[in-house]
Amino acid sequence: MTHDQAPIKNEESGTALVIGAGGGIGRAVVRRLTNRGFAVVGVGREESRMRECPEITDRRICDASNIDDVDSIVGDLVADADRPPLRTIVNLAGCITLKPAHLLTQADWDRTIAAKLTTAFACVRAAGRHMKSGGSVVLVSTVAATVGLPNHEAIAAAGAGVEGLARSAAATYATRGLRFNVVAPALVDTPMASRITSSERALEHSRKMHPLGRIGTPDDVAPVIEWLASEDSAWVTGQVVGVDGGLGRIRSS
Repeated sequence: MTHDQAPIKNEESGTALVIGAGGGIGRAVVRRLTNRGFAVVGVGREESRMRECPEITDRRICDASNIDDVDSIVGDLVADADRPPLRTIVNLAGCITLKPAHLLTQADWDRTIAAKLTTAFACVRAAGRHMKSGGSVVLVSTVAATVGLPNHEAIAAAGAGVEGLARSAAATYATRGLRFNVVAPALVDTPMASRITSSERALEHSRKMHPLGRIGTPDDVAPVIEWLASEDSAWVTGQVVGVDGGLGRIRSS
């Protein structure tokens, strides 16, 4: 675990820890939180990807499925008296595993659970241990946790676990003012989804699945995450917010 630390600033708004900061949604979230005044700390497995986003000036390299490494990062941020207080953790780590159950290997399953559910648990655990003065934790699930979609068994199970985890943590830590909420997107045009979006046939099929007629962009999802991370949502906890082009709730034809 290494870090590349920049000067501290934005004390009035606090520190935001963004895990998966180098991804498509991660970069959009970092930009919005930075513009809002947060001192953003980015976490990712590849420093090169985070360096491509100029707003990520404070970088920590780790595998967020290692709960002790996440705990160490959060503990260090909270203990740093020269830093604005840690006010929010956003977990954007994940993967897209599209296989029917009978074709999933043990490695497929373990990778999906580690990337989506274990990273979420690592954030919840670290927040519970260190954020004694409250704050916000934003996790990411998937529309597939609500809507039965073919070949989504692994990712749907992981996403449903994230949602249950957040609701339970919201109840456990409510008296501390520590909030937990989930954003559940459908397909978003990011590098992680490139195997789908690079195929015109698959992309057109995905567009038709969404009542609003298109797949999402990082800038569709990031404002919702920003809101949940901020004090604007101070009376919101234990919620799952669908950002899915209508796929999770409506049928247009």
